[in-house]
Amino acid sequence: MTTDLKSEKAFVVGWTGACGEDLSKELARRDVFREVVLVGRRKVELEQDDPRQKFQQAVVDFEKLEESSEVFVGCGVGFCLLGTTPREAGAEKFVKVDYDYIMAVAKLARQSGCKQFHLVSSVGANEKSVILYNRIKGKVENETTALEFDQLFIYRPGLLLRGDKTRLVEKFYAAMLKPVTVFKPKVGQISREDVAKCIVAKLLGASAERENKVQLLDNAMMHVAASSLEG
Repeated sequence: MTTDLKSEKAFVVGWTGACGEDLSKELARRDVFREVVLVGRRKVELEQDDPRQKFQQAVVDFEKLEESSEVFVGCGVGFCLLGTTPREAGAEKFVKVDYDYIMAVAKLARQSGCKQFHLVSSVGANEKSVILYNRIKGKVENETTALEFDQLFIYRPGLLLRGDKTRLVEKFYAAMLKPVTVFKPKVGQISREDVAKCIVAKLLGASAERENKVQLLDNAMMHVAASSLEG
């Protein structure tokens, strides 16, 4: 794809979540693309000084996403940060969101000509895992890879530090990691802000890595990428 991102159109799915919020703000602040479409289930009223006011919002029904296929037309770059957990949503809803919805987005994006796709997955993703969460994450990674985007970036963050959006289970695991993270704060966890910075860093450097069609970044690699982002 073109190295001039300023001429590109992009979409962001999952932009109202913690990481998606920070990523969409980072893209707006840096004025990376010609046009950005924020895809969600409802329209969000943004503050007047929110830099994302310049972005288009597209309201879709993820149950019938194919009826909104025009949203993805012309988007050379796509970001998918959609996700929940079995504990938060229940097993059935989790599979619907983290598998059905995400794969519907990836397939429509690919069919619509998307060249570069960024997918936020999770540490432990493994299609053969006995743990539902890890199994679904791994299944999505494998099936998205099979779509053969020109470039695919898969991010596997550890424990997400979401600030005021931190889930109860995440608070529990953060406490469990405390004996280690008090001395090594980057081990096994990453902030929502650094997830966004990592994605932008890989986006801006993607043209120099075109030969590497699929990149899988673990938590440590994400920290390195985030710290490399300037500005």
